[in-house]
Amino acid sequence: MRLAVVVQRYGAGVLGGAETYAALLAGVLARHHEVEVLTTTARDYQQWRNELPAGAGEEAGVRVRRFAVVRGREPQWGILNRLLHDGFDSSEFPLLPEAVRIEHARRLRSWPDALQEAFIRGQGPHAPDLHAHLRATPYDGVVFVTYLYPTTYDGLAVVPRDRAWVVTTLHDEPPAYLPVFARRLATARLLGLTDTEVALLARLHPDVPLRARRLGYGLEVTADQGPAEVGDDPYLLYAGRIDVQKGVVPLLRWYRALRGALQRPPRLVLIGQVAMPVASQEGLEVRGFVDEAEKLRLMHGALALIHLSPYESLGIVLLEAMAVRTPVLVHADAEVMVEHCRRSGAGFWLRDAAELVAAVQRLEGDPALRRVLGERGRRYVEREFAMPAFERRVLEEFPANPALQVQFTVP
Repeated sequence: MRLAVVVQRYGAGVLGGAETYAALLAGVLARHHEVEVLTTTARDYQQWRNELPAGAGEEAGVRVRRFAVVRGREPQWGILNRLLHDGFDSSEFPLLPEAVRIEHARRLRSWPDALQEAFIRGQGPHAPDLHAHLRATPYDGVVFVTYLYPTTYDGLAVVPRDRAWVVTTLHDEPPAYLPVFARRLATARLLGLTDTEVALLARLHPDVPLRARRLGYGLEVTADQGPAEVGDDPYLLYAGRIDVQKGVVPLLRWYRALRGALQRPPRLVLIGQVAMPVASQEGLEVRGFVDEAEKLRLMHGALALIHLSPYESLGIVLLEAMAVRTPVLVHADAEVMVEHCRRSGAGFWLRDAAELVAAVQRLEGDPALRRVLGERGRRYVEREFAMPAFERRVLEEFPANPALQVQFTVP
């Protein structure tokens, strides 16, 4: 099959969950099909400046074709974004009462389609040559990665519906409630990363027939090092973008409460791109970006990985920690993260700082429990998220022999 993978940014050094997923999926597909990644010349996801050369090339064994961004983020988009988020802080939207989210959905249904589309296109990137290429090129299938951007929204309008897939990477956020998204997504076959994401699609737009199945993710699981012994200087680890949207503000607040409650509290180590100011406090260590080997070393030696982000469609760092037998701590209202904890039995979900204190006391006081949680996490990742399992699901959706194409069904 001749396939295209469409994503708003792509390449080494481009950080982002959807972009990482697009590279993973393109690499797996390229082992069995003729694959081309279609993307823009932008590196950043805010202004969408043209920083990379347009044209075709090859990266990591995959053909990549980049198209110039004609319009990046438009000035009036900020006004529409504030209107969309009127009355609440977007970083805590999934934690709000259900009645608030229902009212948000009702309000957005009153927006004219033109206003909704102005929000989608105003955030950028707008790359008309990419969509002209899609219109003119007879791909057997086009896989759009992430629902949010005009690369997907406008791309779906020019691809025949029997040749369009979308890996939605959806989570419970204000833009996901825009009705025009649901109607456009209904023209494609939808692929989610988790069961929670698949269920969320139906819950957000019950009046639109959205067909979805779980595709999952594929980790290159490293050799099993066995459980690490926590030393005399234990620490909790946060890994990911250090940002308001990732739950870092409540994490720091809960950690201050933890220090006040325990006589010898563990340190808190933060690793990842720093995208917010972080005030110094006792016991806190902000390391910023570290390489892959150092990240895995820190994960393996941590008392637990803690991640309180409410905005996750997968939670790759959670799976990476489980793969090295490290227990995980997540926010009880983060549905995807709780799904991983429930299905694996490898961690705890917490509602407040008091529950964080209790979880830390259990982990420090019971090394055998920590080893059991680690073993469960390792088995879960090997069974559900190791590369062979992911590749098998990808080939069920995109068979190497088109004559064996399976009929799409909703699980």
